[in-house]
Parts: sequence; C-alpha cells; structure tokens
Amino acid sequence: MPKKFTPGRRTTSALGALLAASAAVVAIGSPASAAISNHRVQLCAQGNYSADITWSTGAHSYVVNPGQCQTFDISGTGPYTIGGFYNVSHAHFNITTVVPLPGGFNQDTPGSKWGAMGTTTAPYTERWQ
Repeated sequence: MPKKFTPGRRTTSALGALLAASAAVVAIGSPASAAISNHRVQLCAQGNYSADITWSTGAHSYVVNPGQCQTFDISGTGPYTIGGFYNVSHAHFNITTVVPLPGGFNQDTPGSKWGAMGTTTAPYTERWQ
C-alpha cells in the first residue's frame, strides 16, 4: 500500500506565509478600501500636490496633503469641484466638477471616493466608489 502524504511543519508554515503575503497584497490594492457612507465624500491626494473640495455653497474642505485621505460630509445640494494647489505658488486650480442627479445631493446620496492624481502640469481625478 502506498504511503499517504501528510504535510510537515515546514510545508504548513510555508503555505501559511504564502497565503498571508497574498492577502496583504489584496488588502493594499486600493488606497481606500472601506465603503463610504451616504452623503459623504472621501478625497485622497495621490498626486504630487495637495487637494481640496469646493462645495456649491462656496465653502472649501480641509486641504488633503499628498499621500493622505480625508472624508467629508457633502455641503450643499449642488455640484462640488475637486481641485488642487500648485506646489510653488500655492494657487488653486480646478480639476473635476461632480454634478448631482436631478434633485441635488441629499441624505440618501451614496458616498463616493475620489483620488486627485497626476502632477500639477497634468492633474486628473479617478473615482473608486
């Protein structure tokens, strides 16, 4: 009768380490992996510049520094604009305007995640949720 294979301590340890490493790669795949609740926006500054949101009320969010993410309540019912700041002059520039569905943003508006990407010479945004 052939001998049955049973994994030894080394095989089990190596397999566990391999599974843990692959789980870590999946976990860091996107900068913001948790869902954002209704009537909120998460902004991640993934470019080489700081970013912010200008609400339809004229108010601005806090500045989000490169490599950071912050979550904000939506202010107002109209469109909001994601913008950035030039590194030397610190002047503000607009990147993307997010327009609501008819009726405007309200408490039932699904949350969203945005990344301010690229450089000050070629900025763009990317939506994750």
